[in-house]
Order: sequence, then structure tokens, then C-alpha cells
Amino acid sequence: MPLKPEHRQTLYLVAATWILSGVLYLIPYHLFSGASFYVTISVINICVMGALLSGGVYWAVRTTRRRNAMIRLAAMGAAVFLASGVLALVDAATGEWIGRLVVSPQKSAPFALRATNNFIALVWQFALLGAAFTVIEANKLTRERELELAVAREVASRAEAAASAASLAALRYQLNPHFLFNTLNAISSLIVTKEYGTADAMLAKLSEFLRATLSSEPDALLPLEDELVTLQHYLEIESVRFGDRLAVEFVCPPALNGALVPSFLLQPLVENAIKYALAPSTSPVTIKVEASRDNDVLLIAVEDDGVSQETDARPGTGVGLANVRQRLETLYGAAGSLETLKRERGFLAIARLPLAQRSEVAA
Repeated sequence: MPLKPEHRQTLYLVAATWILSGVLYLIPYHLFSGASFYVTISVINICVMGALLSGGVYWAVRTTRRRNAMIRLAAMGAAVFLASGVLALVDAATGEWIGRLVVSPQKSAPFALRATNNFIALVWQFALLGAAFTVIEANKLTRERELELAVAREVASRAEAAASAASLAALRYQLNPHFLFNTLNAISSLIVTKEYGTADAMLAKLSEFLRATLSSEPDALLPLEDELVTLQHYLEIESVRFGDRLAVEFVCPPALNGALVPSFLLQPLVENAIKYALAPSTSPVTIKVEASRDNDVLLIAVEDDGVSQETDARPGTGVGLANVRQRLETLYGAAGSLETLKRERGFLAIARLPLAQRSEVAA
């Protein structure tokens, strides 16, 4: 089974440390007195066992790397002292045993002295290795936490996007029964007054409008010109009922035809004007829809000149206005808003949203 890159790095460090330590220890013997078989065996023994015991120090550092500093230091210290003590005792015992079997020009030091000297020297070596392991694991931990944060941000972003899409879909579908109720109520009134031809024409227009609008995605962004076409279909339904009393103006510079807006954004604003300005009035009412821009902000104003306009704060009314306002805030945050103003004659609603052209999104 191949080693992971992070484990391979640690293995190379351990091997390099103990090989270098053994070479540096043997050099003086070779240069000045000649290293005996006894000394060579002793050094190899220390280096091999030291490399093995380094694994215990590494394990202590790795298993406590997510704990607080005191626990990490205590674990590493215990592992360093334990590894140093075990290796010092084993080397001293091995020296005693080899000394009895091999005749060496170097006389072996007493067991206690050899074990003590080795322990002091090995503590420093294992401590340095422990410090190196700590740095390596700290770097790994930093990378792991960065990865975890990146994954968490991605998961949160996806969850937020899903929640936003669900919210937008709910808001969009909320308009359908609201709009249908008002339209079917108007058709019912026409039937009650025996205006069957008008009711039939209005029902046919409603069927065409629903076929054109309900097939679109609830959270889709459409070019403004398409949204105005949808709005025109809706006004054709209302024109059957109100005839010449309903006058409409569309003002949209050609440069803004491709500006992207949420689908079904304007219909609730126009419906609000019809319900509270045109329906109660016996005089003609003009509804004007005007698009403009203010730097990177798209402004869409819907205004009327009726005299019976209600505010969106009246109990039981204003579902459409509240819906539009919430959709804009959900889609654009603080950059999206709906402002309303009741004037001496008429009512004004202005939707503000970031200006994004169709070509920009496609790119």
C-alpha cells in the first residue's frame, strides 16, 4: 500500500535524521581511533531503534494536533522521554551483552553511566524531531481546515441557493391563485350581469395568458421586452372588461429591452393599479409603465392617475406589492427594492434592481 504524501515526508525526515546522526557519530572514531565492530553495531542499533521509536513521538503529535497547546506539549514531552528512556536502556543492555561476546579495544562504560548519557543525548534528538513533527502537522492541519472551510462554504452556498430558489418559486406560485381569483371573480361578475360575450372573450384571453406564462420557470430571469409582452397579454384580458376606460403607456428605451428582470414582476403592480384605481372609477385611467436606468440600477415605474388608489397597508390588500418586494429582496438583497408613493392623484410604484443585460449573462 503506497504511503500518503504527508506520511512520506515524515518518513524521509526520520530516516535522514537518524542516518545523519549515525554518520556524524562514527566520523570521529574513524578519524582518530578507528571504529571497532562493537562501536559500529552500537550506533546501528541506536539509529534503527531510534527511527522506530520516532514513530511513537510522531503518533503522539499527530493524535493531539487538534487539542489545546498544553495537551499537545504534554503528549509530546511524554513520548520524547519515554522513547529516550527505552532506547537508552536497550542500548545500555545491548552494549553489556555485546561486550561479553566481542573483544573490543574500547572498554564499555558501566550500564548506569551509559544509559544516563544516552538518555540525555537522545532527549534532545527526539525533542527536535517532535518539534519538526509539530510544525509539519500544524501545516497539514491548516490546509485541512482551509479545505473544510471551503467545503463548508460551498455546502452553505448551495443550501442558500436552494433555499432562495424554493422561496422564489413559492413567491412566484403565490401570484397564480391570487391573479386567478381576481380574474375569475371578474368573469363571474360579468356572467351574473349576463354579459356573456364579454365573459367568454375574457375567459379566452385568460386561457392564452396562462398558457404563455405558467410554462416558464418560476425563478427565471427574462429580458424586459418579454416581460412587457406578458404584461400586454394580461392587459388584453382587462381591456375586455374595462374597454376604453383603460389606457396604457409603455416607455422602454431600446437599450433596456435586453435588461433581465424576474418573470411575472410587473403584472402584480399593474393589477394593483387596476384593482384600486380603475375598477372603482367611472372615468378613464391611464396606467404607465416606464423603464429607465440610473448608472448600474434598472428602474421600472408603474403609475396611474386614478383617484381611488389604496395603499398596500390596507388589510386584505397588497398581496401583489408585498410579493414583488419580497422577491426583489430575495433575489438581490439590499440592491433590490420596491418603493411606493400615494399621490394626490394616482399611485406610483418603482422597482429597483441591478442592471444586467442579456448579453452579459450569456457571456
